[in-house]
Amino acid sequence: MRKKYLYVLLGFSLLFVLSGCMMNILDITLDPGIYLGYSKNSNVPDLEDQLTYDESLYKITINASDLTYSEIDEDGTKYYLSYYKIFHVKDDGNVVSSSIPIWKDIVEANNIETITIYVDTKKMKDGRAIGVGDDTKLLQDWYFAGNWGEKTWDEDAVKFQNENNTLVAKVHKNFSEGDKIEYKIKPSENWRPWSMIFHAEIYSREPSNAEYTLKSDTNELTVYFDPKISYVWFEESEVN
Repeated sequence: MRKKYLYVLLGFSLLFVLSGCMMNILDITLDPGIYLGYSKNSNVPDLEDQLTYDESLYKITINASDLTYSEIDEDGTKYYLSYYKIFHVKDDGNVVSSSIPIWKDIVEANNIETITIYVDTKKMKDGRAIGVGDDTKLLQDWYFAGNWGEKTWDEDAVKFQNENNTLVAKVHKNFSEGDKIEYKIKPSENWRPWSMIFHAEIYSREPSNAEYTLKSDTNELTVYFDPKISYVWFEESEVN
């Protein structure tokens, strides 16, 4: 099989994690496939880091003990995150996800020994988290926060409910076609850790918001979030 050259990032420093800046670069030769870069392999995957296809998704299971965490200080409160990314090596151009965090608190609180990472290559976008995620994110609370109400960024954000491993939140308001909602998905009521805030495309502490435009007049907007593949979608319905 013809091999492709994949430029991958060497090093896993805090500066890279927070800023996304490129650091040392190597030429790594890999056959076409889906590969995991994480702290164990310093973001330089090889054949043992290749994902396998199973029931519509690519998957790989890793040992939680293989993760190395970076300390992040948020106004005096320390959080510990480990990051991974997915490399989709293919003949017509490689696709590399953005860095995706795993929160040490969640791993330890649930006594997690192994973590499964999932990939939907049809949804992947270069430099984004879309289509990539893991099962640890089903073990924490998530909140849909936005600008549709007076306090809906904060205490009136809607908590997602787990329905068959898809998270669901409902917003009740009289919307009109063309209305726009700015939003984020926050990992806790107080937004922390900031680096785990999901902007519908990336996990980041950056200030930009995601946006959704209403396609009809409706008074119930259902938000779906599948954290296994970091994917958000909406459903509009009229409730009498």
